[in-house]
Amino acid sequence: MKVSFRQSGGFAGLIRGCELDSAELPDKEAAELNQLLRQPPAEPRRSTAAARDLTHYELSVETPRGTRTQSWDDLSAPDAAALIEFLRRRSTPQPPS
Repeated sequence: MKVSFRQSGGFAGLIRGCELDSAELPDKEAAELNQLLRQPPAEPRRSTAAARDLTHYELSVETPRGTRTQSWDDLSAPDAAALIEFLRRRSTPQPPS
């Protein structure tokens, strides 16, 4: 399973992210990632256009069954705090797209 994570926006407008392949992670981290992704985040609620300084997240998960991509902001994020924190810890600065 391959995971692509991107965090952008916020007050400073920084862009961070990571790309992970569960086959290349240490066993403990791969098991944790698989557990966090076992119950995929719910569909996000509507974003709030008036809140310009929110952090935005994009998550793509590629499996043999296909790729699933979701995006949300701080206010519309589903209950995925543990998954977001796992991915944030592995994120590095990214160039703008």
